[in-house]
Amino acid sequence: MSTLPTDAATSAALWIVARATVLLGAAALLQAVAFRRNSAAMRHQIWTLALAGVFLLPLLSMALPDWTLVIRTAPTSTGPERSGHAPDDSPGLAAAAPLSTAAAYAPASPRAAGFSWSWSAAIGGLYAAGVIVLLIHLAMQRWSVRRLARGATDVRDPEWRQLLAESARAMGVRAPVRLLRSRERTLPMAFGIRIPSILIPAIADTWSEDRRRAVIRHELAHVVRRDCLTQTLAFAACTMYWFHPAAWWAARRMRIERELACDDRVIAAGTQPREYAGHLLEIAYSFGNHRAPALAVSMARPRQLEGRMLAALDAARDRRAPAFRVRVAATAIAAALLLTLAGATPAIVESDAEPDRAPVPPPSSAVVVEQGAVIGPELKRIDGPWVEPARRLVNSAAALVGMLQDNLPGTWELRPTSTEGTVHLRLAEGNSSSGSNLPIAQLDGLTAGQLAGAGGPVQFRLRRDAGTFAFQGVLSGGVGAGTYSFTPDPAFPGELAKRGFARPTAREQYQMARHDVGYAFVDELNKQGYAKPETGELVRAGQHGVSVAYVRDMGTLGYRLGSLAPLIELRDHGVTPAYVRELGEQGYKGLPADDLRRARDHGVTPDYVRAMREAGYSSLPIEDLIEAKDHGVSAQFVRELGDAGHRTLPLDELIRVRDHGVSPEYAREMRQLGHAVPVAELVRARDHGVGVEFARDLAALGYGNLPLESLIRLRDHGVTPAYAQELKALGYDRLPIEDLVMLRDSNDYSLKML
Repeated sequence: MSTLPTDAATSAALWIVARATVLLGAAALLQAVAFRRNSAAMRHQIWTLALAGVFLLPLLSMALPDWTLVIRTAPTSTGPERSGHAPDDSPGLAAAAPLSTAAAYAPASPRAAGFSWSWSAAIGGLYAAGVIVLLIHLAMQRWSVRRLARGATDVRDPEWRQLLAESARAMGVRAPVRLLRSRERTLPMAFGIRIPSILIPAIADTWSEDRRRAVIRHELAHVVRRDCLTQTLAFAACTMYWFHPAAWWAARRMRIERELACDDRVIAAGTQPREYAGHLLEIAYSFGNHRAPALAVSMARPRQLEGRMLAALDAARDRRAPAFRVRVAATAIAAALLLTLAGATPAIVESDAEPDRAPVPPPSSAVVVEQGAVIGPELKRIDGPWVEPARRLVNSAAALVGMLQDNLPGTWELRPTSTEGTVHLRLAEGNSSSGSNLPIAQLDGLTAGQLAGAGGPVQFRLRRDAGTFAFQGVLSGGVGAGTYSFTPDPAFPGELAKRGFARPTAREQYQMARHDVGYAFVDELNKQGYAKPETGELVRAGQHGVSVAYVRDMGTLGYRLGSLAPLIELRDHGVTPAYVRELGEQGYKGLPADDLRRARDHGVTPDYVRAMREAGYSSLPIEDLIEAKDHGVSAQFVRELGDAGHRTLPLDELIRVRDHGVSPEYAREMRQLGHAVPVAELVRARDHGVGVEFARDLAALGYGNLPLESLIRLRDHGVTPAYAQELKALGYDRLPIEDLVMLRDSNDYSLKML
């Protein structure tokens, strides 16, 4: 059997990859064991330390002294070089050479050497190509960030500046932070390591004070946590290990924990969780799939929305940032593990040498592992002071994996709801959790009296078609918790088969019971003519909230979609039967499923439709409503703009006004300054930077009767109120417009001569 020859460089690279895998695996194991005890900020630090470690690993491997891991193996050949008598030109110590040395893998012939070189060159070329592609991607992302920054303007509005200052104090940000406004449609984001900046879209001017504060505080949380730096570090680690899926997975987990940690900081600073979750939802819906550059950190990516909203609403969640001493201790532990791994070098020693050939002793600093040794109960021989802790740690991990595989008990939580006679039951298993509201009557062995009583030990059952859940735990003050187990119904697979569905696996049957996918559900699918889905699709439907009531109600409304996938998609995007009915009451009946999904994604609610109708925009196509909502055109905006003298504008003109930052306040104040002009002229003035303060300050200097066109010309040529004030101080008061422009265009030379 031929093997791929390796040279010294390739062997060293493979050993670095192996050590990086161990480091990332240790971080993943720690997260799995202590997931519920750690806050999101602590979990983010663990992933940051792991990715920093794998990034530094190659450098430390070259700089640090080695310690040798000796692996004893049986002979693989009976040739003369393995007979126990080393040839004259082959010293016996070659058997103990480290894997990273060239002698251990020296080719036997020039032809073999050429083949080995070609393989190494091909692997090296492929690796270099991947790194180059990612570096090009990095350069493009940096260009994207710079383009956004160049196209943005500094926000100088007093209300925004005051909000930024107040939020910086609340979030503990001491460094100055730039606040920029972009005319592009972009998510709020933070970027910059040396000079942190926050970018908001122009539409943010229409947001409520609470939403502005939530957004600014979230982005300041990124600044104070230095997330742009850790994001760059994660990208660098992924570039170095672009071929390693664990590196990309760790970077993804790090991004998730980063956003959760920022949410926790904002809520801990005083933001109401329910209001904050609402802001996340609206921002994610409004901006859809708009993405931030990889080197910037944005507030609300739709893919992370569900988990972040659940976390924001979880009152029992640990939202604390790790204390300084905890961060130092974690860094020290990570450094110790990294330094240990960086110095490790393997060596292979044949353990059953012939009697006339003495076995090669391992180095004094070596850890000896027999071939075939198994980490766990069958551990044969590992020498070293860390053997017992390692054995216990790995056995604990194996027990955890076994628990998940065998469906041993998970945990449950129960709390009352606002609806009398119902409770919220939440099941958790490993990293998976789900909850639903249930009538107390469905919980066999639990009564309303027990919930209202003094509490104590409790046992009850929940019977589903696929099996029965048995709960044990305690109640206190109407809230309960404990463990549960599941007993599958042996008749369930056969009953499904009779209805034309495939038999579920044990795991699928458990999930179907957990999400109440039973006979009524599959019978309703058959009744509505749905194609027979795989059992995995049935499980997915239950996990995404597609219940039998949802299928039935959507079918009654005319949405019998033929397969489960589009129905699941509608449910995922928040299209409920109530939403469909209320839109129908506003005149939007029988919309295609895609239009329903898009309308819900973009925040076109029945209340929005009703308010726009009352503002004079009735019978608009759904596409026009979606576009208006996307651009921040609300009924309140329409009314206030009308009060400022601009009524019954066409929808496209309203959108243009909103996009260019012409707010009702701007239109009203410009009218008070004597500029009662059509809205198109206000748009042009706003585009050229003619603000209310600019016009008011010039009026105070005697330029109060200028037409708007003259103000635009002065602004374009850089004539500011401060410049006019300087001229006035020199005795040149109320110069003609042309003279002001000429002096300013001369780069102040004429002013100096004066």
